[in-house]
Amino acid sequence: MGETRIGKSGLAGTLVYRGYDILDLFDNASFEEAAYLVLYGQLPVEQDLAGFRSRLKENMEIPGGVFDVLRCLPRGANPMDLLRIAVSSLGTLAGEATAEDRQISLAAKMPALVANGYRLSRGLDPIEPSREMSYAENLLYMVLGARPDRFDAWVLERELILYLEHDLNASSFAVRVVASTRANVYAAVTAGIAALQGPLHCGANEEAIRLLLSIGDPKKAKEHIGKMLADGKKIPGFGHRIYKKVDPRAQLGKRLLNRLIEQKGSDDNLYRLGLEVESAVWTSKNLPANVDLYAGPVFYVLGLPIEVYTPLFAAARIFGWMAHFNEQVAENKLIRPDTIYVGPTGLKYKPIKER
Repeated sequence: MGETRIGKSGLAGTLVYRGYDILDLFDNASFEEAAYLVLYGQLPVEQDLAGFRSRLKENMEIPGGVFDVLRCLPRGANPMDLLRIAVSSLGTLAGEATAEDRQISLAAKMPALVANGYRLSRGLDPIEPSREMSYAENLLYMVLGARPDRFDAWVLERELILYLEHDLNASSFAVRVVASTRANVYAAVTAGIAALQGPLHCGANEEAIRLLLSIGDPKKAKEHIGKMLADGKKIPGFGHRIYKKVDPRAQLGKRLLNRLIEQKGSDDNLYRLGLEVESAVWTSKNLPANVDLYAGPVFYVLGLPIEVYTPLFAAARIFGWMAHFNEQVAENKLIRPDTIYVGPTGLKYKPIKER
């Protein structure tokens, strides 16, 4: 068990970033404010926030050589693979920048890496980020190819805040393990992206929306979930190592989805599907919905392609990863867990012809 000052999730369904409750930040903070808080440990004053936003915008552009590397990869490749390779490629171009400058540069480039990695994987041309837009606006703009509605950008900011940090999750732990060896931040974030890609970590947001779309009719949810459980299948978007009764991010995501649908005047089928699936799983297994169940539908209503949902997680979590990287480096201790050997003992070597 390690100590951290960054964030903490609780069994009672709480989540805190640097002492601030996620409900408070979700309702009131911009994404850049919350990112600054997680990275630097305090909410910024106006001058700090303006400087932070300015530094992010000044570092958004991607060196052309990175896209040249990505163009060599097969059409239809997983966008998370492209994102991981892109971050590694950036590490070769970092030069003699300070550690903080490298971190800001990498974090600033994540929207363009996420969006254009997806675009290149589909044979589309990259889109340059705009310095007139916020972090979330640029993500939507570069993925969809059109300037986003301000409300849509605000909604995406809420989801990015929910994904920003989550104490010692698998990807953040991977970042810390690599950081503890004194490898650079590009190597550590590459490891974090690799861990994030798994369906038991963030890939579940893609699987959750596919599940809802496959059910289609809210009236069929109970029967469908019952069959999946009877067949021993896991339900994406449910269960958590920490949250046993409620994941606060799921409840906030549910509220956000309902508001988004009302604002757009869209059909509420996805919202009702989520409610029915959530009820069926809780009734059968006492498993709470996690953040992924409603994040997928929010992204879907925003018009984002499913293949970009997991990379979007990385665009938020990058700031949490940086905070964990810095905290681990400051601790100056190699992570090397003890193990309990449970294999055979007393075996004797035999020449190969006698085996």
